[in-house]
Amino acid sequence: MKNLGSVFDTTNSASRLLRRSERGVTGLETAIILIAFVVVASVFAFTVLSTGIFSAERGKETVYAALEQARGSIELKGSVIANGIPDITLDDGEDVWDDPGANLVLSSETVDKKEGLASSAILVQSAFTTGLIGSEVITPSVDLTKYDSISLWIKSEVVTAAGQLQLIIDDSAGCGSASETIDLPVLAADTWKDVTLGINSATTRNAIACVGLNVATDLSTSTDVTIHIDDIEAQGQITSLIILVANSVKGEPIDLTEPADSNNDGIADSEDRRHKVLISYNDNFQLRSDMYWTKQFVGADDGDDLMEEGERVELTISMQGLDQSTPLGKSTQFTLEVKPASGSVLVIQRTTPDQISTVMNLK
Repeated sequence: MKNLGSVFDTTNSASRLLRRSERGVTGLETAIILIAFVVVASVFAFTVLSTGIFSAERGKETVYAALEQARGSIELKGSVIANGIPDITLDDGEDVWDDPGANLVLSSETVDKKEGLASSAILVQSAFTTGLIGSEVITPSVDLTKYDSISLWIKSEVVTAAGQLQLIIDDSAGCGSASETIDLPVLAADTWKDVTLGINSATTRNAIACVGLNVATDLSTSTDVTIHIDDIEAQGQITSLIILVANSVKGEPIDLTEPADSNNDGIADSEDRRHKVLISYNDNFQLRSDMYWTKQFVGADDGDDLMEEGERVELTISMQGLDQSTPLGKSTQFTLEVKPASGSVLVIQRTTPDQISTVMNLK
């Protein structure tokens, strides 16, 4: 009974303590906690929503930009057509050149040659100093107005400095009054060299009647020197390229206002930037970033400079702006890039044939 009483006493004490405790959560505290959770959740929700809207806007802008690029692009229609001028042989080396004076012995060499049956040999004796050492009449005369370079094979028994030997072209027989004298490069002794020389654009060359070789500084005062020359040619070259273009998809018009070329050098004038489409050219020898070109609408044409849906335009690109010593000749790989103001770049890569003719289809 004593133990049972102790249990009741303990129970009654705990009940009294529980009744006297006033600890708990009030309604205000609950509201504050609830509001805090709601505010934090709202901030997170706003952040997520804003991020989603921002991403969607950027995605839409990207899509529109890509569509604008596609709608503003140029597409090639068909092949690339090349207009050219073929090689002209000025001298094939088969004949003995004309002897202009003393201390020279001219002959035809059938063993030491590069092309055909023979080369022209000129023995320059030690007593000779400077001047014309040989010439060959060109019959009939040739028009080299559109040609930029001359190629030839040449060999010297001794090392020569740049400009020590010179090629002469003239509009009179005998090369007595040179239209142009072109310096030859350094020659190694007893070695044939294939040389390409640029023709000065100011030279009058519509009736070239003679080709010759000149010694500018004495080759030797102690020994005779033999010079061999073979296969002198005005190099055939591409004068213009023609491409037919249109919009790649039905889209935005492309401004094809033509560039200006006031000095007729084949490069668009840098001070006149009316044109929006740039055409660049490059090969293994050179890069030209703004070639001169003209346009001609083919078929549908509403009379303005814009290439619009359904219209096709023929662009003629002049090759006059290339280096004279390295025109676009035979067996040359080149790249054209047509760059509109907006839209992707049209890249065209072709290789010229082994022989240049008047019209070529570069497929």
